[in-house]
Amino acid sequence: MFAVLGATGKTGRYLVERLCADGHDVLAIGRSLERLEALGPGCRHALADFDHPVSVARALVGARLVLSLVHARHTGILLDCLPSSCERLVLTGSTRRFTELPDPAADAVRTAETLFLSSGVSGVMLHPSMIYGAPDDRNVNRLLRLVRSARILPLPNGGRNLVQPIFVDDMVAAFAAAATQPSAPGPSIVAAGPRPITYAAMVRACAAAQDSSITIVPLPAPLLRAGAGLAAAMGIATPFSAAEIRRSTEDKSFDISALEQRLGVTPRSFEEGLRLKIERGWVA
Repeated sequence: MFAVLGATGKTGRYLVERLCADGHDVLAIGRSLERLEALGPGCRHALADFDHPVSVARALVGARLVLSLVHARHTGILLDCLPSSCERLVLTGSTRRFTELPDPAADAVRTAETLFLSSGVSGVMLHPSMIYGAPDDRNVNRLLRLVRSARILPLPNGGRNLVQPIFVDDMVAAFAAAATQPSAPGPSIVAAGPRPITYAAMVRACAAAQDSSITIVPLPAPLLRAGAGLAAAMGIATPFSAAEIRRSTEDKSFDISALEQRLGVTPRSFEEGLRLKIERGWVA
């Protein structure tokens, strides 16, 4: 039995669909019965909440492979709840664990990774970069809306810093392979796009995909952060928060050789993933 925690999330629901299509016995685990039932008849359902660890342990009874798409901060509880039947555990981390900025979320991922690697449990932690492509993905939908409504977009430092987003289908493929490939268990694996691109290139791709164009105005990042902070203090909504602007000035460039070699996943380009997202009508 494949037990998927976080089965109703932005990536989890597509992973459940993929595992069911591959013929696996899938138990989808989440906090909302309504959202679990919306996954369809191909899987079984169980309710569990990490605020109540007993419910997690109960849901996992008999699971042979456990895939957790919940936040890494729950790793300690999950390790305590694993059944003796579990042969492999796949965890979700984040490439934020590589940041050099002060970041409690990154600290939580690093702590979780240390707990897992010292536990002796067979499996692997995946560190996704920005996952895009789902109908409710936050980052790319926001960019698509911005370039539809504006012709000029100020970006910190002109958007010259690097990002390496991964399409949702490729992330699902990585999770499926992490659960099934003999070569998967071991050191953590970064799941990111095929190559880093600048933030400006990502913005321009979002405009081009909608037959539009955008003029990028370079502004100093500290000025944009100050403006976003002031707006937040005044209760004014802005497209990007001060914290997001700060993170955008840190290059995100990753080696994906383990993704390709241990999991057999070759991610598609941002332009190709964006084309598929729009073709599917998965644009908010």
